[in-house]
Amino acid sequence: MKKSLIALAALAAVSAASAQSTVTVSGAMVLAVGTTEIGTTTSDLQIARQTGNIKFAATEDLGGGLKAGFELTSTIGEIATSNLTTTGLTAQRFNQLGSRGQNLTLSGDFGGILVGRADTGIRRQMAIADVTGLSIVSGFSDGSSGASASSAGKIAIAAGDANARIIYGDDFANMVAYTSPSMSGFNIALATVPVQTVSTGVGDDSLTKDTMSYSVNYSNGPLNASVNFTDAQGGSSPYQITTLVANYDLGVAKIGLAQQSIRLDSGTNPGNGILVTAQVPMGNGWWGLGYGRRTATASTDANFAGDDVKQITVGYRYNLSKRTHLQAVYNTIDRSASTGTDLKETHIILGHSF
Repeated sequence: MKKSLIALAALAAVSAASAQSTVTVSGAMVLAVGTTEIGTTTSDLQIARQTGNIKFAATEDLGGGLKAGFELTSTIGEIATSNLTTTGLTAQRFNQLGSRGQNLTLSGDFGGILVGRADTGIRRQMAIADVTGLSIVSGFSDGSSGASASSAGKIAIAAGDANARIIYGDDFANMVAYTSPSMSGFNIALATVPVQTVSTGVGDDSLTKDTMSYSVNYSNGPLNASVNFTDAQGGSSPYQITTLVANYDLGVAKIGLAQQSIRLDSGTNPGNGILVTAQVPMGNGWWGLGYGRRTATASTDANFAGDDVKQITVGYRYNLSKRTHLQAVYNTIDRSASTGTDLKETHIILGHSF
């Protein structure tokens, strides 16, 4: 009888332990060696980029089809700041815990609910549109604190300055988001960002409504597509962004596309962005190609100052293993505005994911 009770107690202990969530650790690191030309100033050979991210995540089965989870993603290493000047490419260390994501989730047959800091609908779209697979200083998407959760180890800063972006859209803090289950390849995603200032968390009485994001996504076979509408209420000048993205796997190559238009509440259109990318398999890796163009009209809004930006990227990524790769990349950003700073970079990049 005593042995039976001991066996039952041991079985209960094992069952309880197996029900606990297990924390997984993942991430990526990249390091680049090469030269950077900013305006008329060219650097000597330099270690230009040391950056990546580290992610802690877990999911617990609550029973009845319900699951709870958490994510904590932080930038690690040293990266370029978002402001490039003719005096050089400065660097800044980031060590804030949860800088790229800190949220809790609840999911089930109804879909998923997320509360906390996470990628915006537009940033998630960029994982569809940008298929180059290259780690570059990029004007494709805004963000001055390193790799996003959706593209581990990839730089996504506003090259040149805050107005040199091709596609706008960065992280939201204090988001409440819902993602529906997939039906015939379609799903919807909704998010709201409550009115408050980022620095203090105190409500901003000058704003009348919360920022809202609406996405319709499709994924089936070789085609992935998404359309997002963001009604952004932050700052002194509310604006609306419509972003359409898609990629298609042709077998011999993968093509990515993005188009974005912005409209201020005043009715002014401060700019349109278009992005075309490609990934062409060759040998034990692939060629990555990218072309971005943003045309803009003069705007009094500081967030959308008039500018005309072009970006061209070409590089080859060689996979040394499933987790380690080498890249040779040439990237250029051309700004026609007289106040703009052009950028050219030629780098050999070593990357590792874990």
